[in-house]
Amino acid sequence: MLLELNFSRNLQVLKEINTNLADKILQVKSNERFELFEKNYDIYDHKTKQFCIQNALNNLSFYEENYKRHPFLVFFGIGNGALVFELLKNPLKDCICIIEPEIELLYIALHLNDFSQDLQDKRLHIYLYEDINFLTFYRFFEQEKIHFFVKTYDLLIMSNFYENYEDAIKTINSLCIESIKSLVIRQGNSSEDSLQGITQLLHNLPYQLANPSLKDLLKQRKDKIENAIIVSTGPSLIKQLPLLKEYASKASIICADSAYPILAKHNIKPDYVLMLERDEVVSECFNNNFGEFDKDILFVVASLVHQKTIEYLKKNNRNFMLVHRPLPFAQSLNMNDYGYLGSGMSVANMAYELAVKLGHKNIILIGQDLAYGEDGNSHPKDYVHGEESENYRKENFFITAYGGKGKVETNQFWNIFKESFEKDIESTIPLDIKTYNATEGGARIEGSIEKPFKELCEELLKEDKVLFGKLQGLNEKEFKDKKDEIDKKLRKIIILAKSYINECELLKSDLTKCIEEFDFKDETFNPLSQRIYQMKARFEEEEFKNYFLDLIRSIFFHFEYKIAQNYIKNPSNLDEEYIKRKEYLEIHKNWIDFIIPHIKLQATTIEEGLS
Repeated sequence: MLLELNFSRNLQVLKEINTNLADKILQVKSNERFELFEKNYDIYDHKTKQFCIQNALNNLSFYEENYKRHPFLVFFGIGNGALVFELLKNPLKDCICIIEPEIELLYIALHLNDFSQDLQDKRLHIYLYEDINFLTFYRFFEQEKIHFFVKTYDLLIMSNFYENYEDAIKTINSLCIESIKSLVIRQGNSSEDSLQGITQLLHNLPYQLANPSLKDLLKQRKDKIENAIIVSTGPSLIKQLPLLKEYASKASIICADSAYPILAKHNIKPDYVLMLERDEVVSECFNNNFGEFDKDILFVVASLVHQKTIEYLKKNNRNFMLVHRPLPFAQSLNMNDYGYLGSGMSVANMAYELAVKLGHKNIILIGQDLAYGEDGNSHPKDYVHGEESENYRKENFFITAYGGKGKVETNQFWNIFKESFEKDIESTIPLDIKTYNATEGGARIEGSIEKPFKELCEELLKEDKVLFGKLQGLNEKEFKDKKDEIDKKLRKIIILAKSYINECELLKSDLTKCIEEFDFKDETFNPLSQRIYQMKARFEEEEFKNYFLDLIRSIFFHFEYKIAQNYIKNPSNLDEEYIKRKEYLEIHKNWIDFIIPHIKLQATTIEEGLS
């Protein structure tokens, strides 16, 4: 009776949070391969003719000793569920993730244990091996309560029985490591890049205000054209150009900066040319003069692009607008009419965002290989930076090919771009937007519909697109008022920077003294620890995050990873406890040593931008 009650409670919650898994478990009517012995809850495997689960709690003391303070655990296999049930009694466990290859064992474990509350509270995540993919783990690891602890990850095997699934274990481990790497890379590793972006944004502000805004664009053009083609510069692009030229008048053409010179060479006029990156080398895509070809093209560039980009756009009288990326500093300027695009990692991701905002219902991707071509090159012939420009990034990294047949070589950056597409495509499902991958090569982008470009053109592109007039921006008075408003905001940021610097320097002085005197007794350590907590709470305040997080985001994340590794240590005596405390204070002293000069640098940059 109790077993059925447990099963009923567990399934009721699973139906709410994972309907697919609940339906699969409900299809199991009885055990065929595995037999449960109710006396000790041992499980016999009729396929291998041996007990596969015995004495499930034998390893409990091992996990309590070695993983007591780990906020999350990832297990391959659930066994009979007893060990998981006991580990969840530890209040320090925020999440346990289970990947089970055998649905019958899940069926048994959900009868033997009442996991309903832990499933409801999302402390327990259960997946069938056949259902998992990269996004499963990305979403698991990006949870706020475990995000900073991702570098403490270890794949744990529930029992010796599961060692029979060697290939599956390797796959799970690879997916976990890949998703963690992706999360870490997304936090950035260079405050210099962020400073460059802020410096260039401040330089570009007058040009942004003097040109039309994203709001102006959407007011004129949203929902006016059904079909859009996003043109990227993968190795397969050249073969699609004849068809693109034939159908160019029947869809919005949104192209990446590097695709623009290629389209110009083939006399294919895009409607929009986008640029996302801050580096000067990217500006070279616009260091050309195509004369009449540029008429009616709108150049949509991120506000943090290099000043050479603006110089080239103005020099050749191109129509352009600047949009903010949705980063804290840009958002703090309250220029919502001018943004936001570029939450993804590539200009193609930015193009997809624009296509969605413009209300296109069919979005077709071409040249979006996200993989090296058959000739081993990263880009097509005529690519502005050379067709071998990213060959140095090869790392023997292979993913599923277009069409699902075989594998293609990619690199970690392209893989992140692919994941961004997959997340964005998933988010458009409620909007009834269809995304077609007509690249006909490269990597598979999950969620997109793979179809030949010719077939899509014939099916969808039947009517000529609407043509639009020139957009209008602010008048002289509106420009001056908005500029004054932004300058006032920037002066406020400088004052706040000086306040934060003073607080940091006082705390740093006291941390240094404690470390040098090796004084880690409670009466010294606890007040210092509380002050660290209060300082970090200050850094969580909206003002700080808005104004300074761009510059020190990577510092924050990488130091939090170190703090997480300190946190999970489980001292067995006072000496070990003092060593842990010393390390904790040293991490935060180094953390402040990094933060102070960065805040000073940002304040100086803003002062120079105002002068």
